[in-house]
Order: sequence, then C-alpha cells, then structure tokens
Amino acid sequence: MDELVQLVQQLYSPTGGDQHAVQLRLQVIERSPVGWLAGTLLVHPDANVRLFAAITLNLKIARDLEQLPPHELASLRSSLLDWTARAAAERERAVLRKLAACVAGFSLRTEWPGWLLELMTRVATSGGATAREAVLSVLSVAIETVTRADLVGAKRLSYMTTLASSTPHIVSTLADSLTSHSAAEVNEAIGCLVACLDAGLLQHQELGTLYPFLLPHLSRPETSLAACSAVEEIVERSSGVTSGVGLTRFVGRQKVEELIVGWVGSPFVSETIQQAVEQQDADDDALAVMRLLCAIAEHFVSSYLFDPPPPASTIPYLTITSPETVLLLQLLLLIATFPGHSGESYNVNDLAVGVWSSLQEEASDRGLPVFTALADGLRLRAKRPPPDVVATWPKDVLDAFRVYRSTALSETLLYAYYILRESMLGALVNLAEQQLSSPAPDLEDLEAIFFCLYAVHEAVSEDEATHLPRLFSPAILGRLPSEGFPALRGTTLRMVGEYAAWFGSQHQACLQAVSFVVPALSDPPLCAQAARSLRLLCNSNRKTLGEHVGSFVAVLGGLEGKVEDTELVKVLEAVASVVQALPDDRIVEPLLTLTNPIVGKLQTSIDMFSQLPVEARDMCLQQLGWITACAKGLSDPEDELFDLDTSLDESGLQRDASANVQSDPRVAEMRTRLAHAIQGIARVWASDVEIVQALSDYVKHSSSDAIPSPVGLDPLDLLSLASTSLQTSLSPVWLSISASLVARLTRSQTDSQLSNEDIATIVRNLPRVLAALPSHLDAIFLFAQRGLGMQESFSLKANIELLVISIQQTRMSSSSAVVFAQTLAPHTRSLLHSLLLSIAGRVPRSHLTSLSELLHVCVLRLPDDTRRHLHELLAEPGWPNAKATVEAKAKLEKAVVGARSGKLVRAAVSDFALVCRGLDGSAYGAASASVFS
Repeated sequence: MDELVQLVQQLYSPTGGDQHAVQLRLQVIERSPVGWLAGTLLVHPDANVRLFAAITLNLKIARDLEQLPPHELASLRSSLLDWTARAAAERERAVLRKLAACVAGFSLRTEWPGWLLELMTRVATSGGATAREAVLSVLSVAIETVTRADLVGAKRLSYMTTLASSTPHIVSTLADSLTSHSAAEVNEAIGCLVACLDAGLLQHQELGTLYPFLLPHLSRPETSLAACSAVEEIVERSSGVTSGVGLTRFVGRQKVEELIVGWVGSPFVSETIQQAVEQQDADDDALAVMRLLCAIAEHFVSSYLFDPPPPASTIPYLTITSPETVLLLQLLLLIATFPGHSGESYNVNDLAVGVWSSLQEEASDRGLPVFTALADGLRLRAKRPPPDVVATWPKDVLDAFRVYRSTALSETLLYAYYILRESMLGALVNLAEQQLSSPAPDLEDLEAIFFCLYAVHEAVSEDEATHLPRLFSPAILGRLPSEGFPALRGTTLRMVGEYAAWFGSQHQACLQAVSFVVPALSDPPLCAQAARSLRLLCNSNRKTLGEHVGSFVAVLGGLEGKVEDTELVKVLEAVASVVQALPDDRIVEPLLTLTNPIVGKLQTSIDMFSQLPVEARDMCLQQLGWITACAKGLSDPEDELFDLDTSLDESGLQRDASANVQSDPRVAEMRTRLAHAIQGIARVWASDVEIVQALSDYVKHSSSDAIPSPVGLDPLDLLSLASTSLQTSLSPVWLSISASLVARLTRSQTDSQLSNEDIATIVRNLPRVLAALPSHLDAIFLFAQRGLGMQESFSLKANIELLVISIQQTRMSSSSAVVFAQTLAPHTRSLLHSLLLSIAGRVPRSHLTSLSELLHVCVLRLPDDTRRHLHELLAEPGWPNAKATVEAKAKLEKAVVGARSGKLVRAAVSDFALVCRGLDGSAYGAASASVFS
C-alpha cells in the first residue's frame, strides 16, 4: 500500500517524473489482487489518494468481482455503504459519486434486492450538512449506472422490477428537494429526476406529482438551466420526438398552453432572449431557455394550434391570432434571425427550424404576416459582412457561415416560400432591381438577395415564375459586373445554373444568362462554378443554344491554358451536349472543330513518348479526359428512358441520322485517326493503370448509347484491342472492358434492326478474345480464378463478370460454344475450388450474390463437370474450412445441384457462408441473411 500511495502522489505531482511509467505500474496494481485493498485508502488524508482508491474499487467490481470468495461479498457490501456514508459526511463529491457507482455495480452482479433504499438511508443519516444533496447525487449516479448496464431479457425485467419498488420513496425525496430553498439541492433533484426519466422509473402518475414542483424553477435564474432542460426532455418525450416509457401525451393541450401563457409570456423569457440578441451571445442559461421555447412551440404547432378541441369543450384555447401565440412567434423570429457570425450563433438559428416546418404545413394564408417577417429577417441573416471583414475570419468561422447558409437558412427560406410563393419571389426581384438602380448599390445585400433566390429554386414552378424574366433581363442580370466581386458573381452563377430548366422557353433570357456565365470561365475563383452552370444551361437548353454553337466552340479555343483541366472537361461536355442536339446536316462542322484538336494531340502524345515520356503521358491523360467528356456530351440524354410515345420509326430516324453523320468523309477520317490513336495508346501504355482506367472510361461513355456515338469506335474493334492488350497486361480493367463490351454486344442481339449476319458476328465476338491469345488462355482463366479471392471490390467484380459471360457462351447456338466448352473444361475444378473458398470466407459477404450467380451459371452451362467436381471437393474433410460441417456441405450440394432458380442457389450459398464464417445462429447472421437470399 505504501508503494501505491507513493505512485498516486507521484502521478498527481507537477514534478512526478516519468508519468507514463507510473501509470503503467498503477495499472498493474489495479489488475492484481492487491487492487482490492484500495478500499483501505479511502480514509487516507490525501484527497487524490482517496479519489484513486474509489476509481480502482469501481474498476475491480466491474471486472473482477466474480474472483472474490463468496464469504467476502457481505463484508465488501457493508464496507461500501460505510465508505459512501463517510464520503457524504465529508462532502467529497467526486469520491461520493464513484462510490455510488461502486454500490450500483455491486448490486448488478450480486443478489441485493433493497440496495437502493439501503444506500439512500445510509447517506441520508450520514450527518453531513448537505445530506439531502448527497442523497440526490448518489441516487442520480446509481440510476445512471443501472441504465447503462448491459441487462437483457428476464434478468433486466427482474432487476428493474426490484428497482421500481423504490420509486415511491424516490418520488417523495424528489418532491421534498424540489421545494427546497437551496438552489444547489434543487439542481441536484432536477438532475436526479432526469436520470429517473431515462431509466423509465417515472410514468404519468409519478411525473404528475413532480411536474408542478418543476415549473417555478423555470424562471429562477439559479435553477432555470436545469429546469428548462428537464421540461424540454418531458415535452419532447410527450410529443414523440424522443422515446419515453409511459409519457406519451403527458404534456397535452392544457399543459402546453399553460407553459405558453405562464412561462413564455413571462418577462423572464422575453428579457433573457432579448438580452442575448443585443449582446450577440447566448450563454448556457439563455440557450436552455431558447431550446425549451422551441420544443414547446414545435409541440404546440404540430399537435394543437390548428386542431381546436371538440365543440362541446368549454376550455379556452389559443389560436394563431391570440396575443400569447403572437408573442411566441415573435420570440421564434428572434431565435431564427439571432445575430452574429460564429458557430454558436448559427446553432441558435438551427433551434427553430423544426417549428417553421410544422407551421408552414398547417398555416396556409393564416401565416402570411409571420412568414413575411421571417423571409425578410433571413435575407438580412444571409448577408455577409464587407469583404475586408470576411478576410479576417478564420477558416472555421467562414466554413460555419457557408454551412449555415446552405442548410438551416436555406431550409427555412423554403418553408417561407411555400407560404408566400409569388409575393416572396416578387419582393426579392424588386429589391434586386432597387439595389442596381441605386447610385451606390449594397453589393452584399444584392448577393444575399440572389442567394435567397437560389435557395428556393427547387420550389419555384413555371406557373409561378412570372418575375423571373425580369430577374434574368438586361435590367438586372445584364447590369451585374463581369469582373471582380467574386462573392456576388459566384452566388449569381449558382442561381443561374439552378434555374437552367426554366430558360427552355425563354430564348433571350437564356442568351443573357450564357453571356453572364462565359466571362467567368477565365476567372480562377469562379471557374468551377461557371463551368457547372454552363453545363446545366447547355444540358437543359440544347436546342435553344444550338444556333450559337459556333460561338461556344470558339470560346473553348480561348480557354485552354486559362482554365483548370477538371473544369474545362465540364465545359467540353456542355458544348458537346449542344452539338448533339443539332440536326445531322449541321453537326459536322462544330463536331470536327471540337474533336479534331483532341484527336491530333492524342496522336502527338504517342509520337513524343520516346523523347518526352512524362510529358507525353500527361498529355495523353488530359486528352483522354477531354475525348471522354465529348463522348458524355454527345450521348443521347434520353437514351436510358423508355418513352411509350416514341415509335420505332423515330428510333430508326435517329439511327439513320447518326449513320449519315458518320458516313461523312470528314467524320470518317476523324474516326479513323481516333481509332489509330486509341490503339497506339493501348499499345504504348498497356500496363499503366491510370491510362488504362482512362481508356475504360472512354469506352464506357462512347459505347453506352443505343445510337452509335460519332466519337465512339466499333465495339468489335475495341474488343480486339482489349484482347491484344491482355497479352502484355493481365489487368482487371481490361477484363472489365471486355466484359462490358461483350454484354453490350450480346444485348444488341434483340434489336430488330440487326441482320442475321450481324447477330452471327456478335455471337462470335468473345472467341476473338480467346482465339487471339491461344498461348495465354490458361493464364487468363487462372488469373480470373485467383481474382475470386481479391478483397478489392472492382477487381473482384470484373473477374466474376468475365467468368459469368464466358461460361454463358458455352451454350450459345453457334460454333463459339465448342471453343468455350473446350477452353473452360480443364478449369472447372479449379474454378469451383476458388469459388467455394471465396464463399466460405475469403471475400466479403457483400459479394455473395455475385458468387452465387457464378455458381448457378456453372451448374446450368457446365452441368456434368460441375456436379462431379462439386461432390469431390465437398467430400474433402475439413474443407473449405474447419467450420464447414458434413451436414452443411451436403445441404449445399443438394440445394445447388437441384436448384431450379437463381434465388434458391442464393439462399443455399448464404446459409453455407453463415456456417463457414461462424455466423450460423447468431443474431447478426439472421438479420443480414435476407440481404443475400
């Protein structure tokens, strides 16, 4: 013990030496049987030693109580009560709370039915000057410890029933303390009451006794913090916001209206909130008042304000025009527009969001005045300080402002717009026009106006947008500066982009918007937002802007080197989308103007590789990104939609138009050069992961449409390219490219426009991959089988897709079936071996569905070999792992071999995987099994 005392004193000494070594030695002592002797140090004169002793005792009870002989438990229990009473008498709060946790922990692990009353009695009779405070403190800690305990089932029910027998005494103790003149005792009582709520010890009857004693403390400065927090908890449990046993509707209409009239209407609440607003600082007491006010308001608005009592009721009730309700709404406005630019200020603004949501759902025209005031207040709240002030903000303040505007403020603005609609839109446009007409416009206010218009864009319908033509006219948008003022222009760019769909019927306004956006592309701070807005405008207004496509292409020529590649890609995609909408007799010139420079630089990158390999690679990656962006923009935006009004004739016309474009000699020549460049890139950088991935992206986006892309290559040529590349690089990306191309071509077989010869060619396409590599077939399939054990999701998926498609080809009605069957036959056993190991636990369970599909395909397409090898493999003792029982393996074999559908195979694979992974019978396994079956 002397060593322990010295170590503790050394630990708390400012010159304690090697603190880490001291801590390690103390931990060794705590874990040893000597740790039980820590209780003897609770009478030591050093307060640090006494606290450490209480902490150690709590740890020993939690971890090692079962190691004590049974005859020592009674002695320890008696000592715990003695030590706790002594700490209460000496008013050692920290030690007292730790010892209370010790007693509660002891009761959880032993048979001690009346422990709580016994503990309360010993502390109450300890003779301390603040014995009732000590009782409340001990009671809170004990109940919190029990609430956190991991009790389940019958054990929890039995223990909580025993604990509930103490409830009458607890209620009596709390009622006495809540009427005390001591603020400290009242606050302890309130904390204990909340702990009892969390433990489920207080239901309607008990809470009905205590609730009236709480109310006077809501307006008492010394107790308002604790009281407001407790009543907020009760209100939220009553309204269902948080769970609470037996508290549903405890705070009904009468109680909530009494709170509004008696507390919200009191000078204390108004003065507290008004003082916080004036000082732009809400301390903990003011925050507690605001939180309770918002909880009361939300409960009142959502449950009672617009739901009057039955006609037979004689109880007066509040309406939206009642003075008390008007005051409540005024205080909510102060909270929603609470001033200041700090995270704490924005947290205050967040408090009332739920109230405005509930109010707008019910208020309709009755809420016009308050929502008008709310919209005006939020516009001022959205206003940023002058640039010289913002420049002094630290990053966290600037981030907090951005997050607040994009979340709570925007959300609340939407609620206001749902009520005000056209009047709010008109008021904002009028304010913008007034600012721009002023000799010295307030640009920060103008930016806030445009932010508000941006924030409500999703709720503005075309029927209500009567003010938008004026907003996007030369009188407003046309008068904004085209350089400088990044905050104003950036917000305006965002606004323009979000209203892109509206411009479809507004030709002049669309051109005005484009004229505003284009200059911002060469402004580095605004480039990203300008590129996004231009893309949105182009995607939504392809036909409107088609007449000016030449100007767009000219703009592109001036951007290279001035705009980041990541942003230029977006602009390329936007311009290409406009080109896509042109008639086939007008598309060639802008198409070639757009693509020829890219194709030329792709070839240049190949030519310069031998001299400047690093620069060549960078150029290649850049230009691949650009040609992919063109492919995205040139894709049909409606390709994935199934339109019942679109006839096959229209689809045929689109295909004919595409064929006309591609038959143009100039386009054909460009495509030939592009094919040559792509082949060269695949040859030169076949093993470069980043370039191969860029090629994959190009293939994906240039071959995804039903209508062939003018910058897409023939899928069969691409497939041949992939097969050639596999000779030098067994990359999962090349496998993925092959799989996607085969799937694409296979799906095309159902197209009624294909000839029999076309179909025969497509069916034969995969053997071209295999036939091109006669000396590498074994390597390819062995690589794919090894890939079944990969943890990396993309590689695993690519391997499974290749194997599934390959096996499916063995039963196609063509000569290729023989090639596939002969190629796959020697690999069936090793494939099943890898597949079953993966199912048994080598890869994450998220891939079980894909693995079961592969197993099912093997049974369907390679039935004889699969059945034989499956039986042989599963007959091996202890395989695929020790957890796989004979019964589980027999069940899997029977289910898979006899399955008539993929669903049955998935269920069998899922069950077998649970057994092999040790999850069979577990709650987690049962809960997640449905995902894979």
